[in-house]
Amino acid sequence: MSDSSPQNPIEQLMALASAIDPIEFASRAVEASKRTTESLIQILENFASTVDNLNRTTTRINSLLDEVEEPLRRVMPQVGNAMNAAASLGEIATTLGELTKRLGPLTTLAESAGGLFGFRPPKPGGGATSSSPQTASE
Repeated sequence: MSDSSPQNPIEQLMALASAIDPIEFASRAVEASKRTTESLIQILENFASTVDNLNRTTTRINSLLDEVEEPLRRVMPQVGNAMNAAASLGEIATTLGELTKRLGPLTTLAESAGGLFGFRPPKPGGGATSSSPQTASE
């Protein structure tokens, strides 16, 4: 047979198999598994560090809540009472405003009646107020 003739497929397979270096493949596999293991260890160390940070943060938050929670529990009922009192004061102010409007005609009548007896109503603006009767000069 001549060299230019195609080889037997089994011979081709054997030639390919002889070209493969099993030691090189094994060293590559070991190196890849080593890198994978190192990466996994690094990931686990980072995760452990994150968990430690979260534990410290949780401890700090819990201690802060322990310090703040009790005073807030004591103050909040008073804040609620103050809010209710403010709402009540608003209602009282509204009621007094309505009462003033309704008593307007009675005030006018009282001022007119006072004028008949010589009383002068106080001037708005802070002038001297005197409730003594005016005497008529004759």
